[in-house]
Amino acid sequence: MDEPDFIAESRRLCHDLEQQLPRIHTPSSEATFTTAAGNSVTAIIPSKLAAVTGSLAWRAHDFAVLASDLFERKRVVPGAVIARSLMETTALFYLVHKKTANAVSEQSLILLDDFLVRCMSGNRLENGEPDAPNILTAIQSLDKEPGCDRYADFYASLCEFAHPNALGSFYAYSSFDNESRAVWFGHNRGLTNGGDVAFGVVFALEILLEFKKRVTEMMPRVVQLSKEAYSNDKSAQR
Repeated sequence: MDEPDFIAESRRLCHDLEQQLPRIHTPSSEATFTTAAGNSVTAIIPSKLAAVTGSLAWRAHDFAVLASDLFERKRVVPGAVIARSLMETTALFYLVHKKTANAVSEQSLILLDDFLVRCMSGNRLENGEPDAPNILTAIQSLDKEPGCDRYADFYASLCEFAHPNALGSFYAYSSFDNESRAVWFGHNRGLTNGGDVAFGVVFALEILLEFKKRVTEMMPRVVQLSKEAYSNDKSAQR
């Protein structure tokens, strides 16, 4: 693919994701049940899972659309910085999928619940709140998935644009004539074009869409496990 093709493909995937963005999550009828005492209870973990994945999907769409806009306008560096954030968002979405798959396999939602709480309320400010999931760990984990190899390498290359290193500063906005010692400034003076970086948007969106589908397929089982957890431990009210 050349430059216009990668950008066009990113636009197509943005449209596909937009069609799947949730507007509201309403618990399924299966998530609500009546206890032995006659109380109506709705399992909460499925709603937590929907909250995290839905928010990440919206975040990813925002980044993907904006990055594509910037690449079309030949603004490579800010586009690369946003594409990097998109790759981080996809990696966290993958980690949500992995934790959910483990919970379903082990038939226990305890670790998944803890992880979802960290996603919903965590940060890295050391202010007493839960620690947010480590994005580098998520990226390294995703990189081991079939079809996702070199994800970490491409992410690392985008980090060079996010920081004022050579690729994101001197080579991006200036050109130097060694003979005359003259320096020219402006956009797109660098060695990277928008099409090269737009591949990162395509890569991230393809992965996110696949794991979004897998999480959706696991949701009924999460609902069932939540109900079973409540039956076994009423204080948890899952």
